[in-house]
Amino acid sequence: MDFPTEFKIFQQSDIIDDFMTHLLNGSMGIAMARDWFYRREGNTIIFTLKPGHTPKLDVLIWFGFYTRD
Repeated sequence: MDFPTEFKIFQQSDIIDDFMTHLLNGSMGIAMARDWFYRREGNTIIFTLKPGHTPKLDVLIWFGFYTRD
């Protein structure tokens, strides 16, 4: 089974700010950063899977859940 190796989140800048804060400081954001490189380009965050890692769907779901607060 092939997994996606890149995805993007495009939103308003204040929402992207929240995502970035959670990536740096939140428990699930830090867990997400273990498997994904990420960079911000304006109102977009681009995630690229780190070599040798596989996406963890539970981490992606919890990251989204906790970022909304």
